[in-house]
Amino acid sequence: MIKYQFLFILLISFSSLFANPSISINASQDVLRETVSRLAIDDVQQLLQETCLCIVDLNNEEASIQLVLQSPSKRTSWSNEKGIRHKKDKNGIPHFYYPSTNFEWSSKAKGDVIFLTLQADSPEGIAAALYALLQEKLGFRFFHPRKMIVPKWKDWPLTSNWNWKGKERFLKRGFHLHTMHPIELTEALLDHNFPNGQQMIFEYIDWLARNGQNYFEFNLLNSIELDEWLPYAKSIVDYAHQRGIIMGIDISLHMIQQKAFMLYRNVPASFKSKRKQVLENLNGLAKVGWDVYNIELSSTEYTSGNAKRRTKLKQLIVDWATEQNVKIMGRAHVVKKGEAVLNYQGEKEVTDAERGVMIHTVMFYEIAEEKAPVYGNENLKHMLSLMDKEQVQRETWYFPESAYWVTFDNSVPMLLLPYLSARLNDILLMEEKGITGHLTFSSGWEWGYWLVDWSIARWSWDYEKEVHPTDALELLFEDKEVVEAFNEVLDLQNNYLKDQELIRYLVAQSVMDEVPKIFSREFHPRPKWRYKDLYRNVDATVLNQLMQEAILPLEELSTASNQVLEKMATYSVSTNHQVPLDELKDALIVTNLRTKHRQQCLMAMYEHRTAKLTKNKSANENNALLKAAAFRQEALAIVKQREAIYAYDLTMLSTQRKGHTAYHFGYLFPVSNLHFWKREEEQIKRNRWGFGLMNIWHIRRIMGLSK
Repeated sequence: MIKYQFLFILLISFSSLFANPSISINASQDVLRETVSRLAIDDVQQLLQETCLCIVDLNNEEASIQLVLQSPSKRTSWSNEKGIRHKKDKNGIPHFYYPSTNFEWSSKAKGDVIFLTLQADSPEGIAAALYALLQEKLGFRFFHPRKMIVPKWKDWPLTSNWNWKGKERFLKRGFHLHTMHPIELTEALLDHNFPNGQQMIFEYIDWLARNGQNYFEFNLLNSIELDEWLPYAKSIVDYAHQRGIIMGIDISLHMIQQKAFMLYRNVPASFKSKRKQVLENLNGLAKVGWDVYNIELSSTEYTSGNAKRRTKLKQLIVDWATEQNVKIMGRAHVVKKGEAVLNYQGEKEVTDAERGVMIHTVMFYEIAEEKAPVYGNENLKHMLSLMDKEQVQRETWYFPESAYWVTFDNSVPMLLLPYLSARLNDILLMEEKGITGHLTFSSGWEWGYWLVDWSIARWSWDYEKEVHPTDALELLFEDKEVVEAFNEVLDLQNNYLKDQELIRYLVAQSVMDEVPKIFSREFHPRPKWRYKDLYRNVDATVLNQLMQEAILPLEELSTASNQVLEKMATYSVSTNHQVPLDELKDALIVTNLRTKHRQQCLMAMYEHRTAKLTKNKSANENNALLKAAAFRQEALAIVKQREAIYAYDLTMLSTQRKGHTAYHFGYLFPVSNLHFWKREEEQIKRNRWGFGLMNIWHIRRIMGLSK
């Protein structure tokens, strides 16, 4: 293995370090010539200057702290190498090439001088090692694209003698921003005229680089103005490449859902052929410089379309990609067992090794756990089996979620800490299996969901220490009592929401939950009984089951959570750390209020149906609804406080507005008025249970049947 010798020498005289502090980063022209290492050095230079409140120079031999960077033997970074994009592994399977970024730091003291020496495998490794040193050792915390903690040193924070390694768990690691949904960066990514859009995207790319990530992807939609957008996109891709980031674009062959960008459209025979449309669109997109094309081959997530035509066009795309030296990837959706393979490669289709696959899982479930009642499945083990099958014949990545927008968690909102344990367990399993890529499906960062993304980014590296679900909180707050409180909430949520499956009652109902059963398709976990049946039809036996399996356990959960949250309310940390702590506490309080709200709504149904069966009028139904409304109002007050300090523009996030997606509102619009909470109360008051009541989803537009 070719090693980069990156000699990072700190000449520290403890008697004079802060009396006359100055730092110099001394680097050869070879190191500075490589953009990925130069931009990292420039960034680190500014960050250190802010930390020590001192001058940080380049090549200043008079400085009291010298960071000397020796020239690497291999002098070209990945983004500057031409023609090297695919390499075959030991089994002959082609993989998209990215250099190793493993590194090792060693520190030794000689008198009053401390020498920090870095060995890294590549210029990209130099950048990753610099940021890892800042975050894991020197007190910086890059936890959010728009928020970070910059420490203030009174003394040099490290001991003199130590060794430390950073090993990548995955060769490719990064995030897919699901811009089919109106999340923080959707408009900035899709609208070339969006105010400060480029700056917002550069901020996110910097966050990726600072957290050792090297892949970024988002959905392209057919609502863009393609010719005007392409130069704008090129500026984004160029900057990402300078930061060592592989750039992917998510498009479709002919997907009609949610305004997906199509490589061809169905037009009369007198117009361009499908083959010509595909090539013209691909050649147009190629001007931007994308490295990976993640292409949906089906018309919808649940249909395979014309298999023969798809196979021919797929081969056309693979041949084109080979000529262009780019990578084609595809997704295996989480659908019912037996459908995933059909969706991905088609029945009896011959495997092509050049095209990689991303194995998708959803929500806060692990790929190997016994209970994951999503998309009509008992669990997700069929996706694990598919992964094992595909890994031996093509490049295979894991593609899980850090949140699920539509009616599950961050549209309610709920901060579900089991995402942390699920994602960590999956990461360790993927590492054990030798999966080469980990791509996280990200659905927004407010209400604490940045914690999940940040944790995943850190877990994509092995930093020679034991990892656990809340270790990012340890790094962020450095307070055992605070972290222990979060661990208690995590244990409660894992026990009640996952093991006892109370999540079935806390999620909002999707449209598919409320259409006639003949059309119904299950997405997230559903209640054991339809709510309208609980209100209208069930007998005393079912009511007793409802009490024992839902109402009483929800009350237990809320009571136990209250005890932890009351302790947490008394905790405080340093000023910079208090801001993220307050956000997480608010998110957990609202999550617990959601528990109380749903418990009272279920109680109202229970009381109503009991009164009908016993033919005794009771005021308990109204009392329960009044309590539910009170919990909603309490949560809404917290929502309004948080909206004042959202990291991105409130109008963009929380109001009804037209944009590039099929949803004419921001992703936090349902949160702004706790829409689903209010709707559930109204369903009971009005005895109306169809999806049309207070519906916010434009079904035809989402399905691609209207504009």
